[in-house]
Amino acid sequence: MTKKRVLVIVTEGETDEEFYKEVIATIKKVNGNLKFNFDKIKYICADGIGKLHKKMLSKFETEICSNFKDYEKVVCFCYDSDVFEFNTNPPINRTKMKKEFEAAGADKIIEIVAESCIENFFLYDIEGVKQYLGLPKNYKTPNKKGLELIEQMFKDKNRVYYKGSGVKDLVKALNMSVIFQKICPKLSELCKELGCMCDKNKCKK
Repeated sequence: MTKKRVLVIVTEGETDEEFYKEVIATIKKVNGNLKFNFDKIKYICADGIGKLHKKMLSKFETEICSNFKDYEKVVCFCYDSDVFEFNTNPPINRTKMKKEFEAAGADKIIEIVAESCIENFFLYDIEGVKQYLGLPKNYKTPNKKGLELIEQMFKDKNRVYYKGSGVKDLVKALNMSVIFQKICPKLSELCKELGCMCDKNKCKK
């Protein structure tokens, strides 16, 4: 009898959670409504990179390990790279974190790391962001990047960019096909676990 499997997507914040929920939905859609190699997909949110290790380890033990004892457990960490790029004392030790999750019951661990911040993934479809905001065609994009750029674009429409669940409508408005063409290699390990045949080039075709 094949062992049941649970995929645990651990996100740094609610913004990431909304985005990766759409990622999962898109992967299923572009693969012909594929039946994933998982019986359950669960999301747990750290609400901050500093809580990604201890707080999520506790949640993993109490919410996942205790409820899915006989399942193979695959953990996918989704977080931004910004705090690790120029920080000599980052808020978490990723190597130690992975080891402790494995000791707690994770059978496999994968990662998806957004370049600096998750907003950079959104901006791969900058035209979609503009359209969502109703910015004019002649709008001159500010010379900024990532979170700062999205905040400025919202400000230019007299709106405020709220991270967390407030991005749900924005994420729904993005063209995920455009974004996938840019982040396909980062998603390949996740796609493989889900049961997709991926050569790290499929989304670019």
